[in-house]
Amino acid sequence: MNPSALRLAAALDASLLTFGGGGLLLVERVTTHGLPQVAVLGRCAEDLVAPLEAAARVQAGGLALNLVGLLAVECDLPAALDFHRRRIGALVAALDAGLPWLGDRPMLARRLPGRAFSPTPVDLPPVPMGPLERNALAAHLPMWSEAEREEAFQRPRWQSCTTGGFEADLWTGVALPAGVLVRVAPLDLPTAAPLSDLLRQALRMATGGPVPLLPLPADPSPLQALARITPDIAAFRGPVEAWEAALRGMAALPAPPHFCARC
Repeated sequence: MNPSALRLAAALDASLLTFGGGGLLLVERVTTHGLPQVAVLGRCAEDLVAPLEAAARVQAGGLALNLVGLLAVECDLPAALDFHRRRIGALVAALDAGLPWLGDRPMLARRLPGRAFSPTPVDLPPVPMGPLERNALAAHLPMWSEAEREEAFQRPRWQSCTTGGFEADLWTGVALPAGVLVRVAPLDLPTAAPLSDLLRQALRMATGGPVPLLPLPADPSPLQALARITPDIAAFRGPVEAWEAALRGMAALPAPPHFCARC
C-alpha cells in the first residue's frame, strides 16, 4: 500500500479504493442514501477543497444532494472507475475540477485537445476556428500575442518525446497526414445542455462577470474517464460560492435511476 496515499486519505477523511498498483481516493459527503449525487474529480487534493466545503454548507442548509470527491493516486483512472462503478453509484453529473482557467480567469471549456504522435514532425492542417471563437479568445487572453494564440489553438508545435518521436496537441476537425497516430483522442464537451447552462450561471453569479465557452489546451484524459460513469461531464472550477450555486442547480436536474454497491 502506498504510504503517501494512506496519509492523503486520512487528511481528506476519504476511503482508499485499491486497483492494481495504485488507488482511487473516494471522499463521500452523503446526507441520505439514495439521493442524486455529483462526482467531482480532482487532479490534486487541493482541487477538492472548494467543492467539499461547498457541499458541507449546502447540505447543512437542507439541500437534497450527495457529493463524491474522486482523486486518482498512481492508478489507471479509467480502469479504476470501471472497477468501482457500482461502489460510486448513480450520478447526476461528473465534474473535473482540476483544469486550469486560461489566464486564471473564469471560463468553461468547450473542447480539449488530444495528442498526436509522429516519428518526424510533419505539417498539420490548421485547426478550424471561426471568427467568433477567435475574437472570444483574443478578448479573454489580451496578454497573449496573436502568434501565441495561434500556436496554442490553431497550429500546435511538435515536441520531442523522451522515448523517441514527436507529439503535438490534436484538436477536433484536423485531418491527420499518413503516418501520424492518435495517442489521446480530443474531446468536445456539450455546451447547449442544462448542466453547462447552470455551471455558467453559477460562475457568473459568483464572479460578477461574463463566462465565455472556450477551447482549453489541457489533458482531456480524466474527463474521458469520467464519461465512463456518466454521460453528463464538464470542467468546472471556481470559488466556494460558485460551487454552492452549482450544487443547488444540479440538485434540480433529473437524476438517473439510483444504484450503488449498498443496494
